[in-house]
Amino acid sequence: MIEWIASITAIGSIWLYGNNWKYAGYFGLVSQFFWWWFSFIYDLTSMYVLCGFMTATHIRNIIKMRK
Repeated sequence: MIEWIASITAIGSIWLYGNNWKYAGYFGLVSQFFWWWFSFIYDLTSMYVLCGFMTATHIRNIIKMRK
C-alpha cells in the first residue's frame, strides 16, 4: 500500500510542478516522506540516495518558487 501512496503523490507532485503551482515543492516534500518510509520498510538502502537528492531538490524549488 505504501508504494501506491508514494507513487501517486510523486505523480501528483510532477503534475503540480508542471502547472507552476507555487506550493508544488511542499507537496513534493510530503511525497518524499512516503518514499523515505517505503525505502525503510523494504530495506532499499540504495533508494536513500535518490530520496536525499529529491528532498534537496524540493527544498531548492521551494526557495526558488518563493521569489
